[in-house]
Amino acid sequence: MRMTFLFCAALVAPAPVFAQQATPAPQATPQKTPTRAEAIAAANDADTKRIEALVKGDMAALEAIFTKDMVYTHSNGKVDTKETLLESLKTGATKYLSLVLSEKKHQVYGNTVIVTGIAEVKVKSGENEVAFKARFTEVWTRQKGEWKFALWQTTRLPETK
Repeated sequence: MRMTFLFCAALVAPAPVFAQQATPAPQATPQKTPTRAEAIAAANDADTKRIEALVKGDMAALEAIFTKDMVYTHSNGKVDTKETLLESLKTGATKYLSLVLSEKKHQVYGNTVIVTGIAEVKVKSGENEVAFKARFTEVWTRQKGEWKFALWQTTRLPETK
């Protein structure tokens, strides 16, 4: 009887646990959230490069600056994706002659900067050259340490005489 008890006790006694130390999964180095001033300066610098590339027709620079899912809404309501805007610029269907931004205001939300203001646009669309002023909204987002252009929206201002 005593032997049976010892045998049963051995069956129900917890087995020693040999803890294996798990190797922690490699963590991506988190980006330091920029200060408001750093974010505004970086977005403004990136925007200067975007406008230069837009006017020069530098497709490689624009390809690198635009987010994959960029949305570009023109003052006439037409909406372009990254692909359709780049195609329109490549073929010459749209040619930006100049783009000057003023009265810029910035809203900073961590790695996102929303910029609003006035845009003075000179663009050639097909054979027509037009110049106008518009209110604009643009969104910049920091991805993998680089500031990317995610959104453009313009509303044409009434012409003043």
